[in-house]
Amino acid sequence: MITAEMVKTLREMTGAGMLECKKALEEASGDIERAKEILRVRGLAKADKKAGRETKEGVIYAYVSEDRKRGVIIELNCETDFVAKNEHFVELALNIAKHIANVPENANRSEGGDYVLGQAYEGDRSITVGELIKNAIAKIGENIQLRRFTRFDTNGFVHAYVHGVGKIGVLVDYTSPKGINDDVLRVVQDVVLQIAAMKPEFVDVASVDPEVLEREKKILTEQAKQEGKPENIIEKVVEGRLKKFYQEKVLLEQSFIKDEKKTVGQYLRESGTDVKIERFVRYELGGV
Repeated sequence: MITAEMVKTLREMTGAGMLECKKALEEASGDIERAKEILRVRGLAKADKKAGRETKEGVIYAYVSEDRKRGVIIELNCETDFVAKNEHFVELALNIAKHIANVPENANRSEGGDYVLGQAYEGDRSITVGELIKNAIAKIGENIQLRRFTRFDTNGFVHAYVHGVGKIGVLVDYTSPKGINDDVLRVVQDVVLQIAAMKPEFVDVASVDPEVLEREKKILTEQAKQEGKPENIIEKVVEGRLKKFYQEKVLLEQSFIKDEKKTVGQYLRESGTDVKIERFVRYELGGV
């Protein structure tokens, strides 16, 4: 006889619906372990069907190791905003981020999610990360995709910030001779808030991609010509307009959001912390 208590127990163990649990127990003649297997097979079959559905929602999730020497940021997608807030979905994001942080072959990589799907999951090496996600699809009931990740490994320190409900996240690699004291962390937090809000693409002028810079110069030169600027001053006009490009795209050249009279570079120099930003990455849900 299948009792309500048995159904409740199986439901708590698997997350499946009451009716599905009851049917599985009946098929398994009351054997809970066998019923779990039946539900898993059915769930994975459903998961395969759901795997083609579009995923536009999800979370940006970040994880930093206790010693702040490793940090990971991921974009994990699902179908609805409702599931993006589900505790099982958020736990899945944490488990994936920790896996990426703890597996050596992922060190200092920025990849699409497919890169880790075939890896043995570090929390249970009997399954792959892909199977971990497929199991979550079966349990949660929506398609889930790991879209991308970035991992920083550093001799300095890593700091992470996720805005609000996980729509924007920032991972920063920084150095400071003062380590990770409260003043340093306050300054670094100011910087990650700047990155989240103002979307810089480069740390400093020297780190601007030469191809990007050359393309920008060509565009500005052509604009100046079309405006009828004399040939002998076009170069100066372009140089002046490049400053605006730097002020928009380069972190240290941007106006500091907490004091627009200063650049971020000036703020760092005046902070007394000797913080140097080595690199950063900014993720926005659905962004490039």
